[in-house]
Amino acid sequence: MKRICFLADAKSYHTERWVNYFVSRGHNCHLISFEKGEGIKSKFHFLAPKISHPGLKFFFAKKETEEIILKIKPDIINTHFVISYGVLGAMVKKRPLVVSCWGSDILLSPKKSFLHRLRVDYVLNRAELLTSDGFSLTKVLMGMGVDGQKIVTSPMGVDENFLNLEKKKNKDSITILSLRRLEPLYDLKTLICAIPLVLKKTQKPTKFVIVGEGSQKNYLMTLAYSLNVGDYVEFKGRVTQDEFLRLLSYSDIYVSTSLSDSTSVSLLEAMASGLIPVVTDIPGNREWVKENQNGFLFSPKDYKDLAQKIIQLISNLEKYEFFKKKNFSIIKEKAIWEENMRVIENRFLELCQ
Repeated sequence: MKRICFLADAKSYHTERWVNYFVSRGHNCHLISFEKGEGIKSKFHFLAPKISHPGLKFFFAKKETEEIILKIKPDIINTHFVISYGVLGAMVKKRPLVVSCWGSDILLSPKKSFLHRLRVDYVLNRAELLTSDGFSLTKVLMGMGVDGQKIVTSPMGVDENFLNLEKKKNKDSITILSLRRLEPLYDLKTLICAIPLVLKKTQKPTKFVIVGEGSQKNYLMTLAYSLNVGDYVEFKGRVTQDEFLRLLSYSDIYVSTSLSDSTSVSLLEAMASGLIPVVTDIPGNREWVKENQNGFLFSPKDYKDLAQKIIQLISNLEKYEFFKKKNFSIIKEKAIWEENMRVIENRFLELCQ
């Protein structure tokens, strides 16, 4: 077993799953973070920010991080999110370094400015290994000049128990579920604007459940009531795991209006749970959803296109029952969490030899 030091956001659900996987495999794990998380099972080292600026704080934490790493004496360093903890990991001396790319850190950040691109290139060049959660993300990395041999592509995946979730639904009503954060990148405005069109054309009682928090919550709630659909939309905020599973068991259709994604774990969880996906037509989603084969794709920001796809589904939901079986097969074949993480773990072990 190896001694592994992670640099990542301890509050993130993805960090929690990732670190806890390696703990469960018997590795001696340490997490260094500016944030405090409740579910992390590894040894934890808190970094107190020396400056309030969200980006610059990573540059000012180099000395303290190296001192912690010197005490830990890890066999490998693994940082998450290129433009934050990736920068911090690239600055410290200890090697080998594995940088885990999450999506927007590669798909969006380098396009913001020349300096953003330089920062990303610096991190990518310093890493011995990169992890990517989707082939569309890997393609972008290679387009930026990264050697494909330096990348391990493995989706984060879902726990196998999602495939065994017991469905409890009312055949006389439809529940449409969104699981994305209420931030501009996820464009929930498009979903809210589609709702009046859907309600006008559907005969079955239909409700929309939006899970997640974010800076646009009040704006989106106000928008829903201004369009006279507030009574058909339930903003659930952050939910417990039990409530999350209950919502999946009662829902019929999953919608994601995200403008950018690599592999979306919430999409995979919805597919595994028997929901039919209606998602934006972007590379990360096209990797998992084929139009009219196992779900539907709509043009980003086009609420009329989204509404039309939802209406088509609701009007003849039984016709698309085979989508669910197809999605179960896709998840079993390509997106089981334990199996995909084993691929990454093996590459970690190879790097330590």
